[in-house]
Amino acid sequence: MERNEAKNLVVTAGLELARAGLIARTWGNVSCRINAETFAITPSGRDYQTLTAEDIVEIKIKDLSYEGSITPSSEKGIHRAVYQLCPEINFVIHTHQENASALSATGLDFFEPSSDFSELGKVVMCAKYALPGTKALVRNVTEALKFSAGQAVILKHHGTLCFGRSYEETFKAAHQLETACGEYINKNGGKIQTEQSDALQPLTAEAKALQTAWTASGQQGHILINTDFDVKRFSRLSSDLRPLLDDFAQIVGTKIKTVENDTGLIFPALKPVSAVMVRDIGAVCWGKNEMDAEAASMILRKNCKAYFAASAFGCPKYIKPLECVLMRREYLKKYSKMTEKNRSGEKR
Repeated sequence: MERNEAKNLVVTAGLELARAGLIARTWGNVSCRINAETFAITPSGRDYQTLTAEDIVEIKIKDLSYEGSITPSSEKGIHRAVYQLCPEINFVIHTHQENASALSATGLDFFEPSSDFSELGKVVMCAKYALPGTKALVRNVTEALKFSAGQAVILKHHGTLCFGRSYEETFKAAHQLETACGEYINKNGGKIQTEQSDALQPLTAEAKALQTAWTASGQQGHILINTDFDVKRFSRLSSDLRPLLDDFAQIVGTKIKTVENDTGLIFPALKPVSAVMVRDIGAVCWGKNEMDAEAASMILRKNCKAYFAASAFGCPKYIKPLECVLMRREYLKKYSKMTEKNRSGEKR
């Protein structure tokens, strides 16, 4: 494929990922094969709404080398694994879509879709967990790809990797995987809400009162009240919410408290993290601005879905606390600073 055509296709795909709700914020990445030696991939930490073809990075398949000052996605290694193992594949997307992410937390090594899906094959493999951006994750994904007959694999406690011979085929695989995962979880007792809903409306009187109290108190930042089905259901358990998905540990926090509907308890609980569960109401999600609060809300919803999906297949197996702490520190140190820099228009 011609170089500029590949880069423009990556830009278009990034916008589609965000529009379709397959990612939150800049989490997720896209690549397109240029030729046998090179592929183009999204940069690290950039807002997909502002990407141009000049921001897309060319990567050498042989050694993952690249030129220029723009840093490519930290998950470039798993994209290369697909291109190396599958010479017919020309497009790859790494998503954090909700139903597939929920199934990624069940501990399954594979699952058989209950319906026939043209892009998935008879069995969808689930790669073993490893910290994002690591060589261990690349090894685990490579192993899953070797046993995959379809065009998607699930990354445990993380997300998905979907691929195809074209842009259209790849997105078809992603959407089919989302449907298949929702069907499989519900068939096996997960009873999750499989369709994405507007998690912010309608607000109850109690939720509206919380927003009013936040504004009146002069608190900094922006809050959203998430009253989604799975979030509200978890709030009734009177349990703390721990990470089953690594983007939850990174963006939301390493442990989220459940408290009574009392601003004296809710607002202080938001200090070290980005959300707090409020019993029988749902969750209060915080961000420096509305975009950050929306990302925290979306990711918290996914983690609640993952909890109920994992519970249906046995006791939920959370990500190890030390790994959660490492991911949270890395996010606060690197990615949040990077996105703030990009939003302000500074050059890297």
